[in-house]
Amino acid sequence: STRSGNISHAGNAFISVVHRLAASKSTSARITACSLGPVLWSHLDFPRQLQLRGVITRALHDVEVIVRKSTAAVLHEIAELVFDRRSVPWLVLMCERSMTDPEPQLRAAAMTLTWHLAEHLPNAFTGDANKGSLSIRRLPPRTDPTFMDVYLLQCKLLPVASNLAEDRIASVRLSVAAQCDRLVNAMGEHWFNIIIDLLQALLSDSDERVRSEATLCMPRFAESVILGTEEDQDSTVLESLMPLALKIQRDSSPLVRSSLATAAGELLIFLVGLGGASHDAPSSPLRKREGSEAPPSPRSPRREGSYSDETGYKRYKKHVDDTFIPILQNLLQDPDPEVTTASLRAVTNASRSSARSSTSTSSCSHSKFDDDDLASVASVTSLQSHLSVDRTKPVFIPVLSEKQVLRLLPTLSNLATSAQWRVRQSAVEIVPALLGCTHRHETRHEISKLCLTLMGDKVDAVRKTAAECLCLGGSNLAMHGEDDGGEWIAKIVVPHLKTCSRSEDAKQRMLSLKMIEIIITNGLCPSRVDVVESGASGDMSPSSHRDNSEVATKESAVRSILTIAASLASDAVPNVRLNVGRVLGVIVGLLDRSNAEFAASVLEQQIEKEKSRGTGSDRDVIFFAQQALSIFRQQSTLSDLRRESSLMSSLMD
Repeated sequence: STRSGNISHAGNAFISVVHRLAASKSTSARITACSLGPVLWSHLDFPRQLQLRGVITRALHDVEVIVRKSTAAVLHEIAELVFDRRSVPWLVLMCERSMTDPEPQLRAAAMTLTWHLAEHLPNAFTGDANKGSLSIRRLPPRTDPTFMDVYLLQCKLLPVASNLAEDRIASVRLSVAAQCDRLVNAMGEHWFNIIIDLLQALLSDSDERVRSEATLCMPRFAESVILGTEEDQDSTVLESLMPLALKIQRDSSPLVRSSLATAAGELLIFLVGLGGASHDAPSSPLRKREGSEAPPSPRSPRREGSYSDETGYKRYKKHVDDTFIPILQNLLQDPDPEVTTASLRAVTNASRSSARSSTSTSSCSHSKFDDDDLASVASVTSLQSHLSVDRTKPVFIPVLSEKQVLRLLPTLSNLATSAQWRVRQSAVEIVPALLGCTHRHETRHEISKLCLTLMGDKVDAVRKTAAECLCLGGSNLAMHGEDDGGEWIAKIVVPHLKTCSRSEDAKQRMLSLKMIEIIITNGLCPSRVDVVESGASGDMSPSSHRDNSEVATKESAVRSILTIAASLASDAVPNVRLNVGRVLGVIVGLLDRSNAEFAASVLEQQIEKEKSRGTGSDRDVIFFAQQALSIFRQQSTLSDLRRESSLMSSLMD
C-alpha cells in the first residue's frame, strides 16, 4: 500500500548515514551505527534490512570489545522486532557468533540472547506485527503449521546453551546456571529432559560459584517444568534433582550449602502450595499464572483441578517430608554460622505468605524484565530478596504441618545454645512463624521455651529479639481465633513479664519494659476502650452486659501491665528508671483517657521523687519523664478540642 511504502521509504534515507558511521575510525561512531538498528528496522524494506544486517554483522566482529558488547544489546532489541522468517537464520548465526567470541562477557551474554531468541522468534513465523513484541508466542502445538519451523529453530539454539555450559571460564558457566529456568521456560516441554541434564551438570561443576548459582536456580527451574508438563510427568524434574540436592548438602563450600538452604525453602513453599491449593483458590500457583497479563502458554496442558488431586498431593508431600525437611534439619546443624542462618531464614520464609506471593509470580513476570545483556542474570538479587523481609506487619500462613514443626524443634533448641550469638538470634526469630503453624497447646509451650531460654542470654540483641518474638507470638496465634492470641498473652507472656520485672538483674527489669512497649504498640492488649458510649446507649440486654464485662477485663489487663511499669519508676538503677519514662512516652498516645492519666500520674510522681534525691538524682530520668508528660498533655489538649467541637455541633443540630 501507499502508506506502507512511505513508511519503508522513511528509513531508507538514513542507511547512508549508518554506513558512514559504521566505516568511521571512531569507536563511538561505530557504536552509534549499531544503536540505530532497532530504530530503523521497522521502517526498512527487506533489501535495506539486509544492508543493516551487514553493518551489525561487521560490528559483532569489531576489534573493540565495547562495540561488540553494544552490538549484543542491539540484537536483543531486534529480536523483538522480527516478524519475517527470512531474518531468523541470521539472528541464529549472530547468536552462534557470540558464543565463540574471545571475550568471556560476550559469551555470557550469548546465553541471555539464546533464550531471548527462543522466546521471541516464534513471532517471526506468524508474520503478524500488529500486536508487537509483547504478544510472545511459545512453542505452538504439533498440529500448528509453524510447529516444525519453531522446532528446527530450537534445534539450532539449544547447542549454543550446551556449549556455553562447558565453557572453560567459570563466569560463562555461571551465566548459564543463572538462566536455566529462563531457557526451559522459553524452549518448551519437548526439551525439558535435555535442559534438566544441563542443570544437573552445572550442579556438579568444579567452581563453587557455579554450583551455588545452579542450586539457587533449582526452585525456579522446577516450577517452570512442573507447571509446563502433563500431570503424570511433573515429578520427573524432582526425581532427577533430589539426589543431587542430597549430595550438595555435604558440599565442601559453605556458599553452596547456604544456597541449598535457600533453594530448599523456596521448593518447600512451592510444593506445599502446589499440593494443598485448589486450582480455583486465590493462592493457587496455576491461578496466578493464568491470571497474569502474559498469554497462557499452549505447552501447559494442565487439567483443571489437578492441584487438588489426592494422589498429586501425596506425591508432593512425600518430597516435602522425605527430602526438604531433612535437608533443612541437617543444614541447621551445619558448623558454619552463615549456613545455619540461611537455613533458619528458609524455614521462616516457609511460613510467610509474602514468600509465596513473590515466588509464585516469578515465572509470569519473566517476559516483562528489562535484561542487561552484557552481564550474568545471576540470582544474587533473588537471594537478596530473601534476606530483606518486611517485618513491619508480618502475615503468616500455616505452610508447615504440626508434625513438621515438632521435627524441627529439637534442632532449634540445639541452635539456641550455639556459641555464635547471631545463630542464637536467628533461632528465636523463627518462633512467630512456627506458632502460626500450630494448633496444639503442647507444641506452643515447647516453642515458647526457645524464647524463655534466650531471654536470659548475655547478648542484649538476643534478649530483645527473644522478648519481641515471645510477645508477637500472640498476634500470629490470633489467626486461629481471638481466644488463642489472648490466651498466649495472658498465660505465657504476662507471667514472664512479671517475673522479669521482679528480677534482681537490672537487664531483666529493662527487658520487662521492652515487653510492655511491644505489647501495647502492637495492639496485643487492647488499649482504647470507650466505656461511656457503650453504657450510654441504654441497651441493657444480656449481650450488652457481656460486652461491658469484656471491656472491663481488657481495660484491667492494660492497667495491670501499666502497674508493672509503675513499679519500676523508683528502681535503684537509673537506666531502669529512665526507660520507664521512655516507654511510657512511646505508648501514652495509644492509651485510653483513664490509662493515660494513670501513666501521667506515675510520671509526675517519678519526677518529684527524682528531684527529691538531691545530688543522687539523674537528669536523664527527669528528661524522659518530662518528655512523656509533654506528649500526654498534647494528646489531652487535642482530645478536649475534639470534645468541645463535637458538643458544639450537637448543640447546633
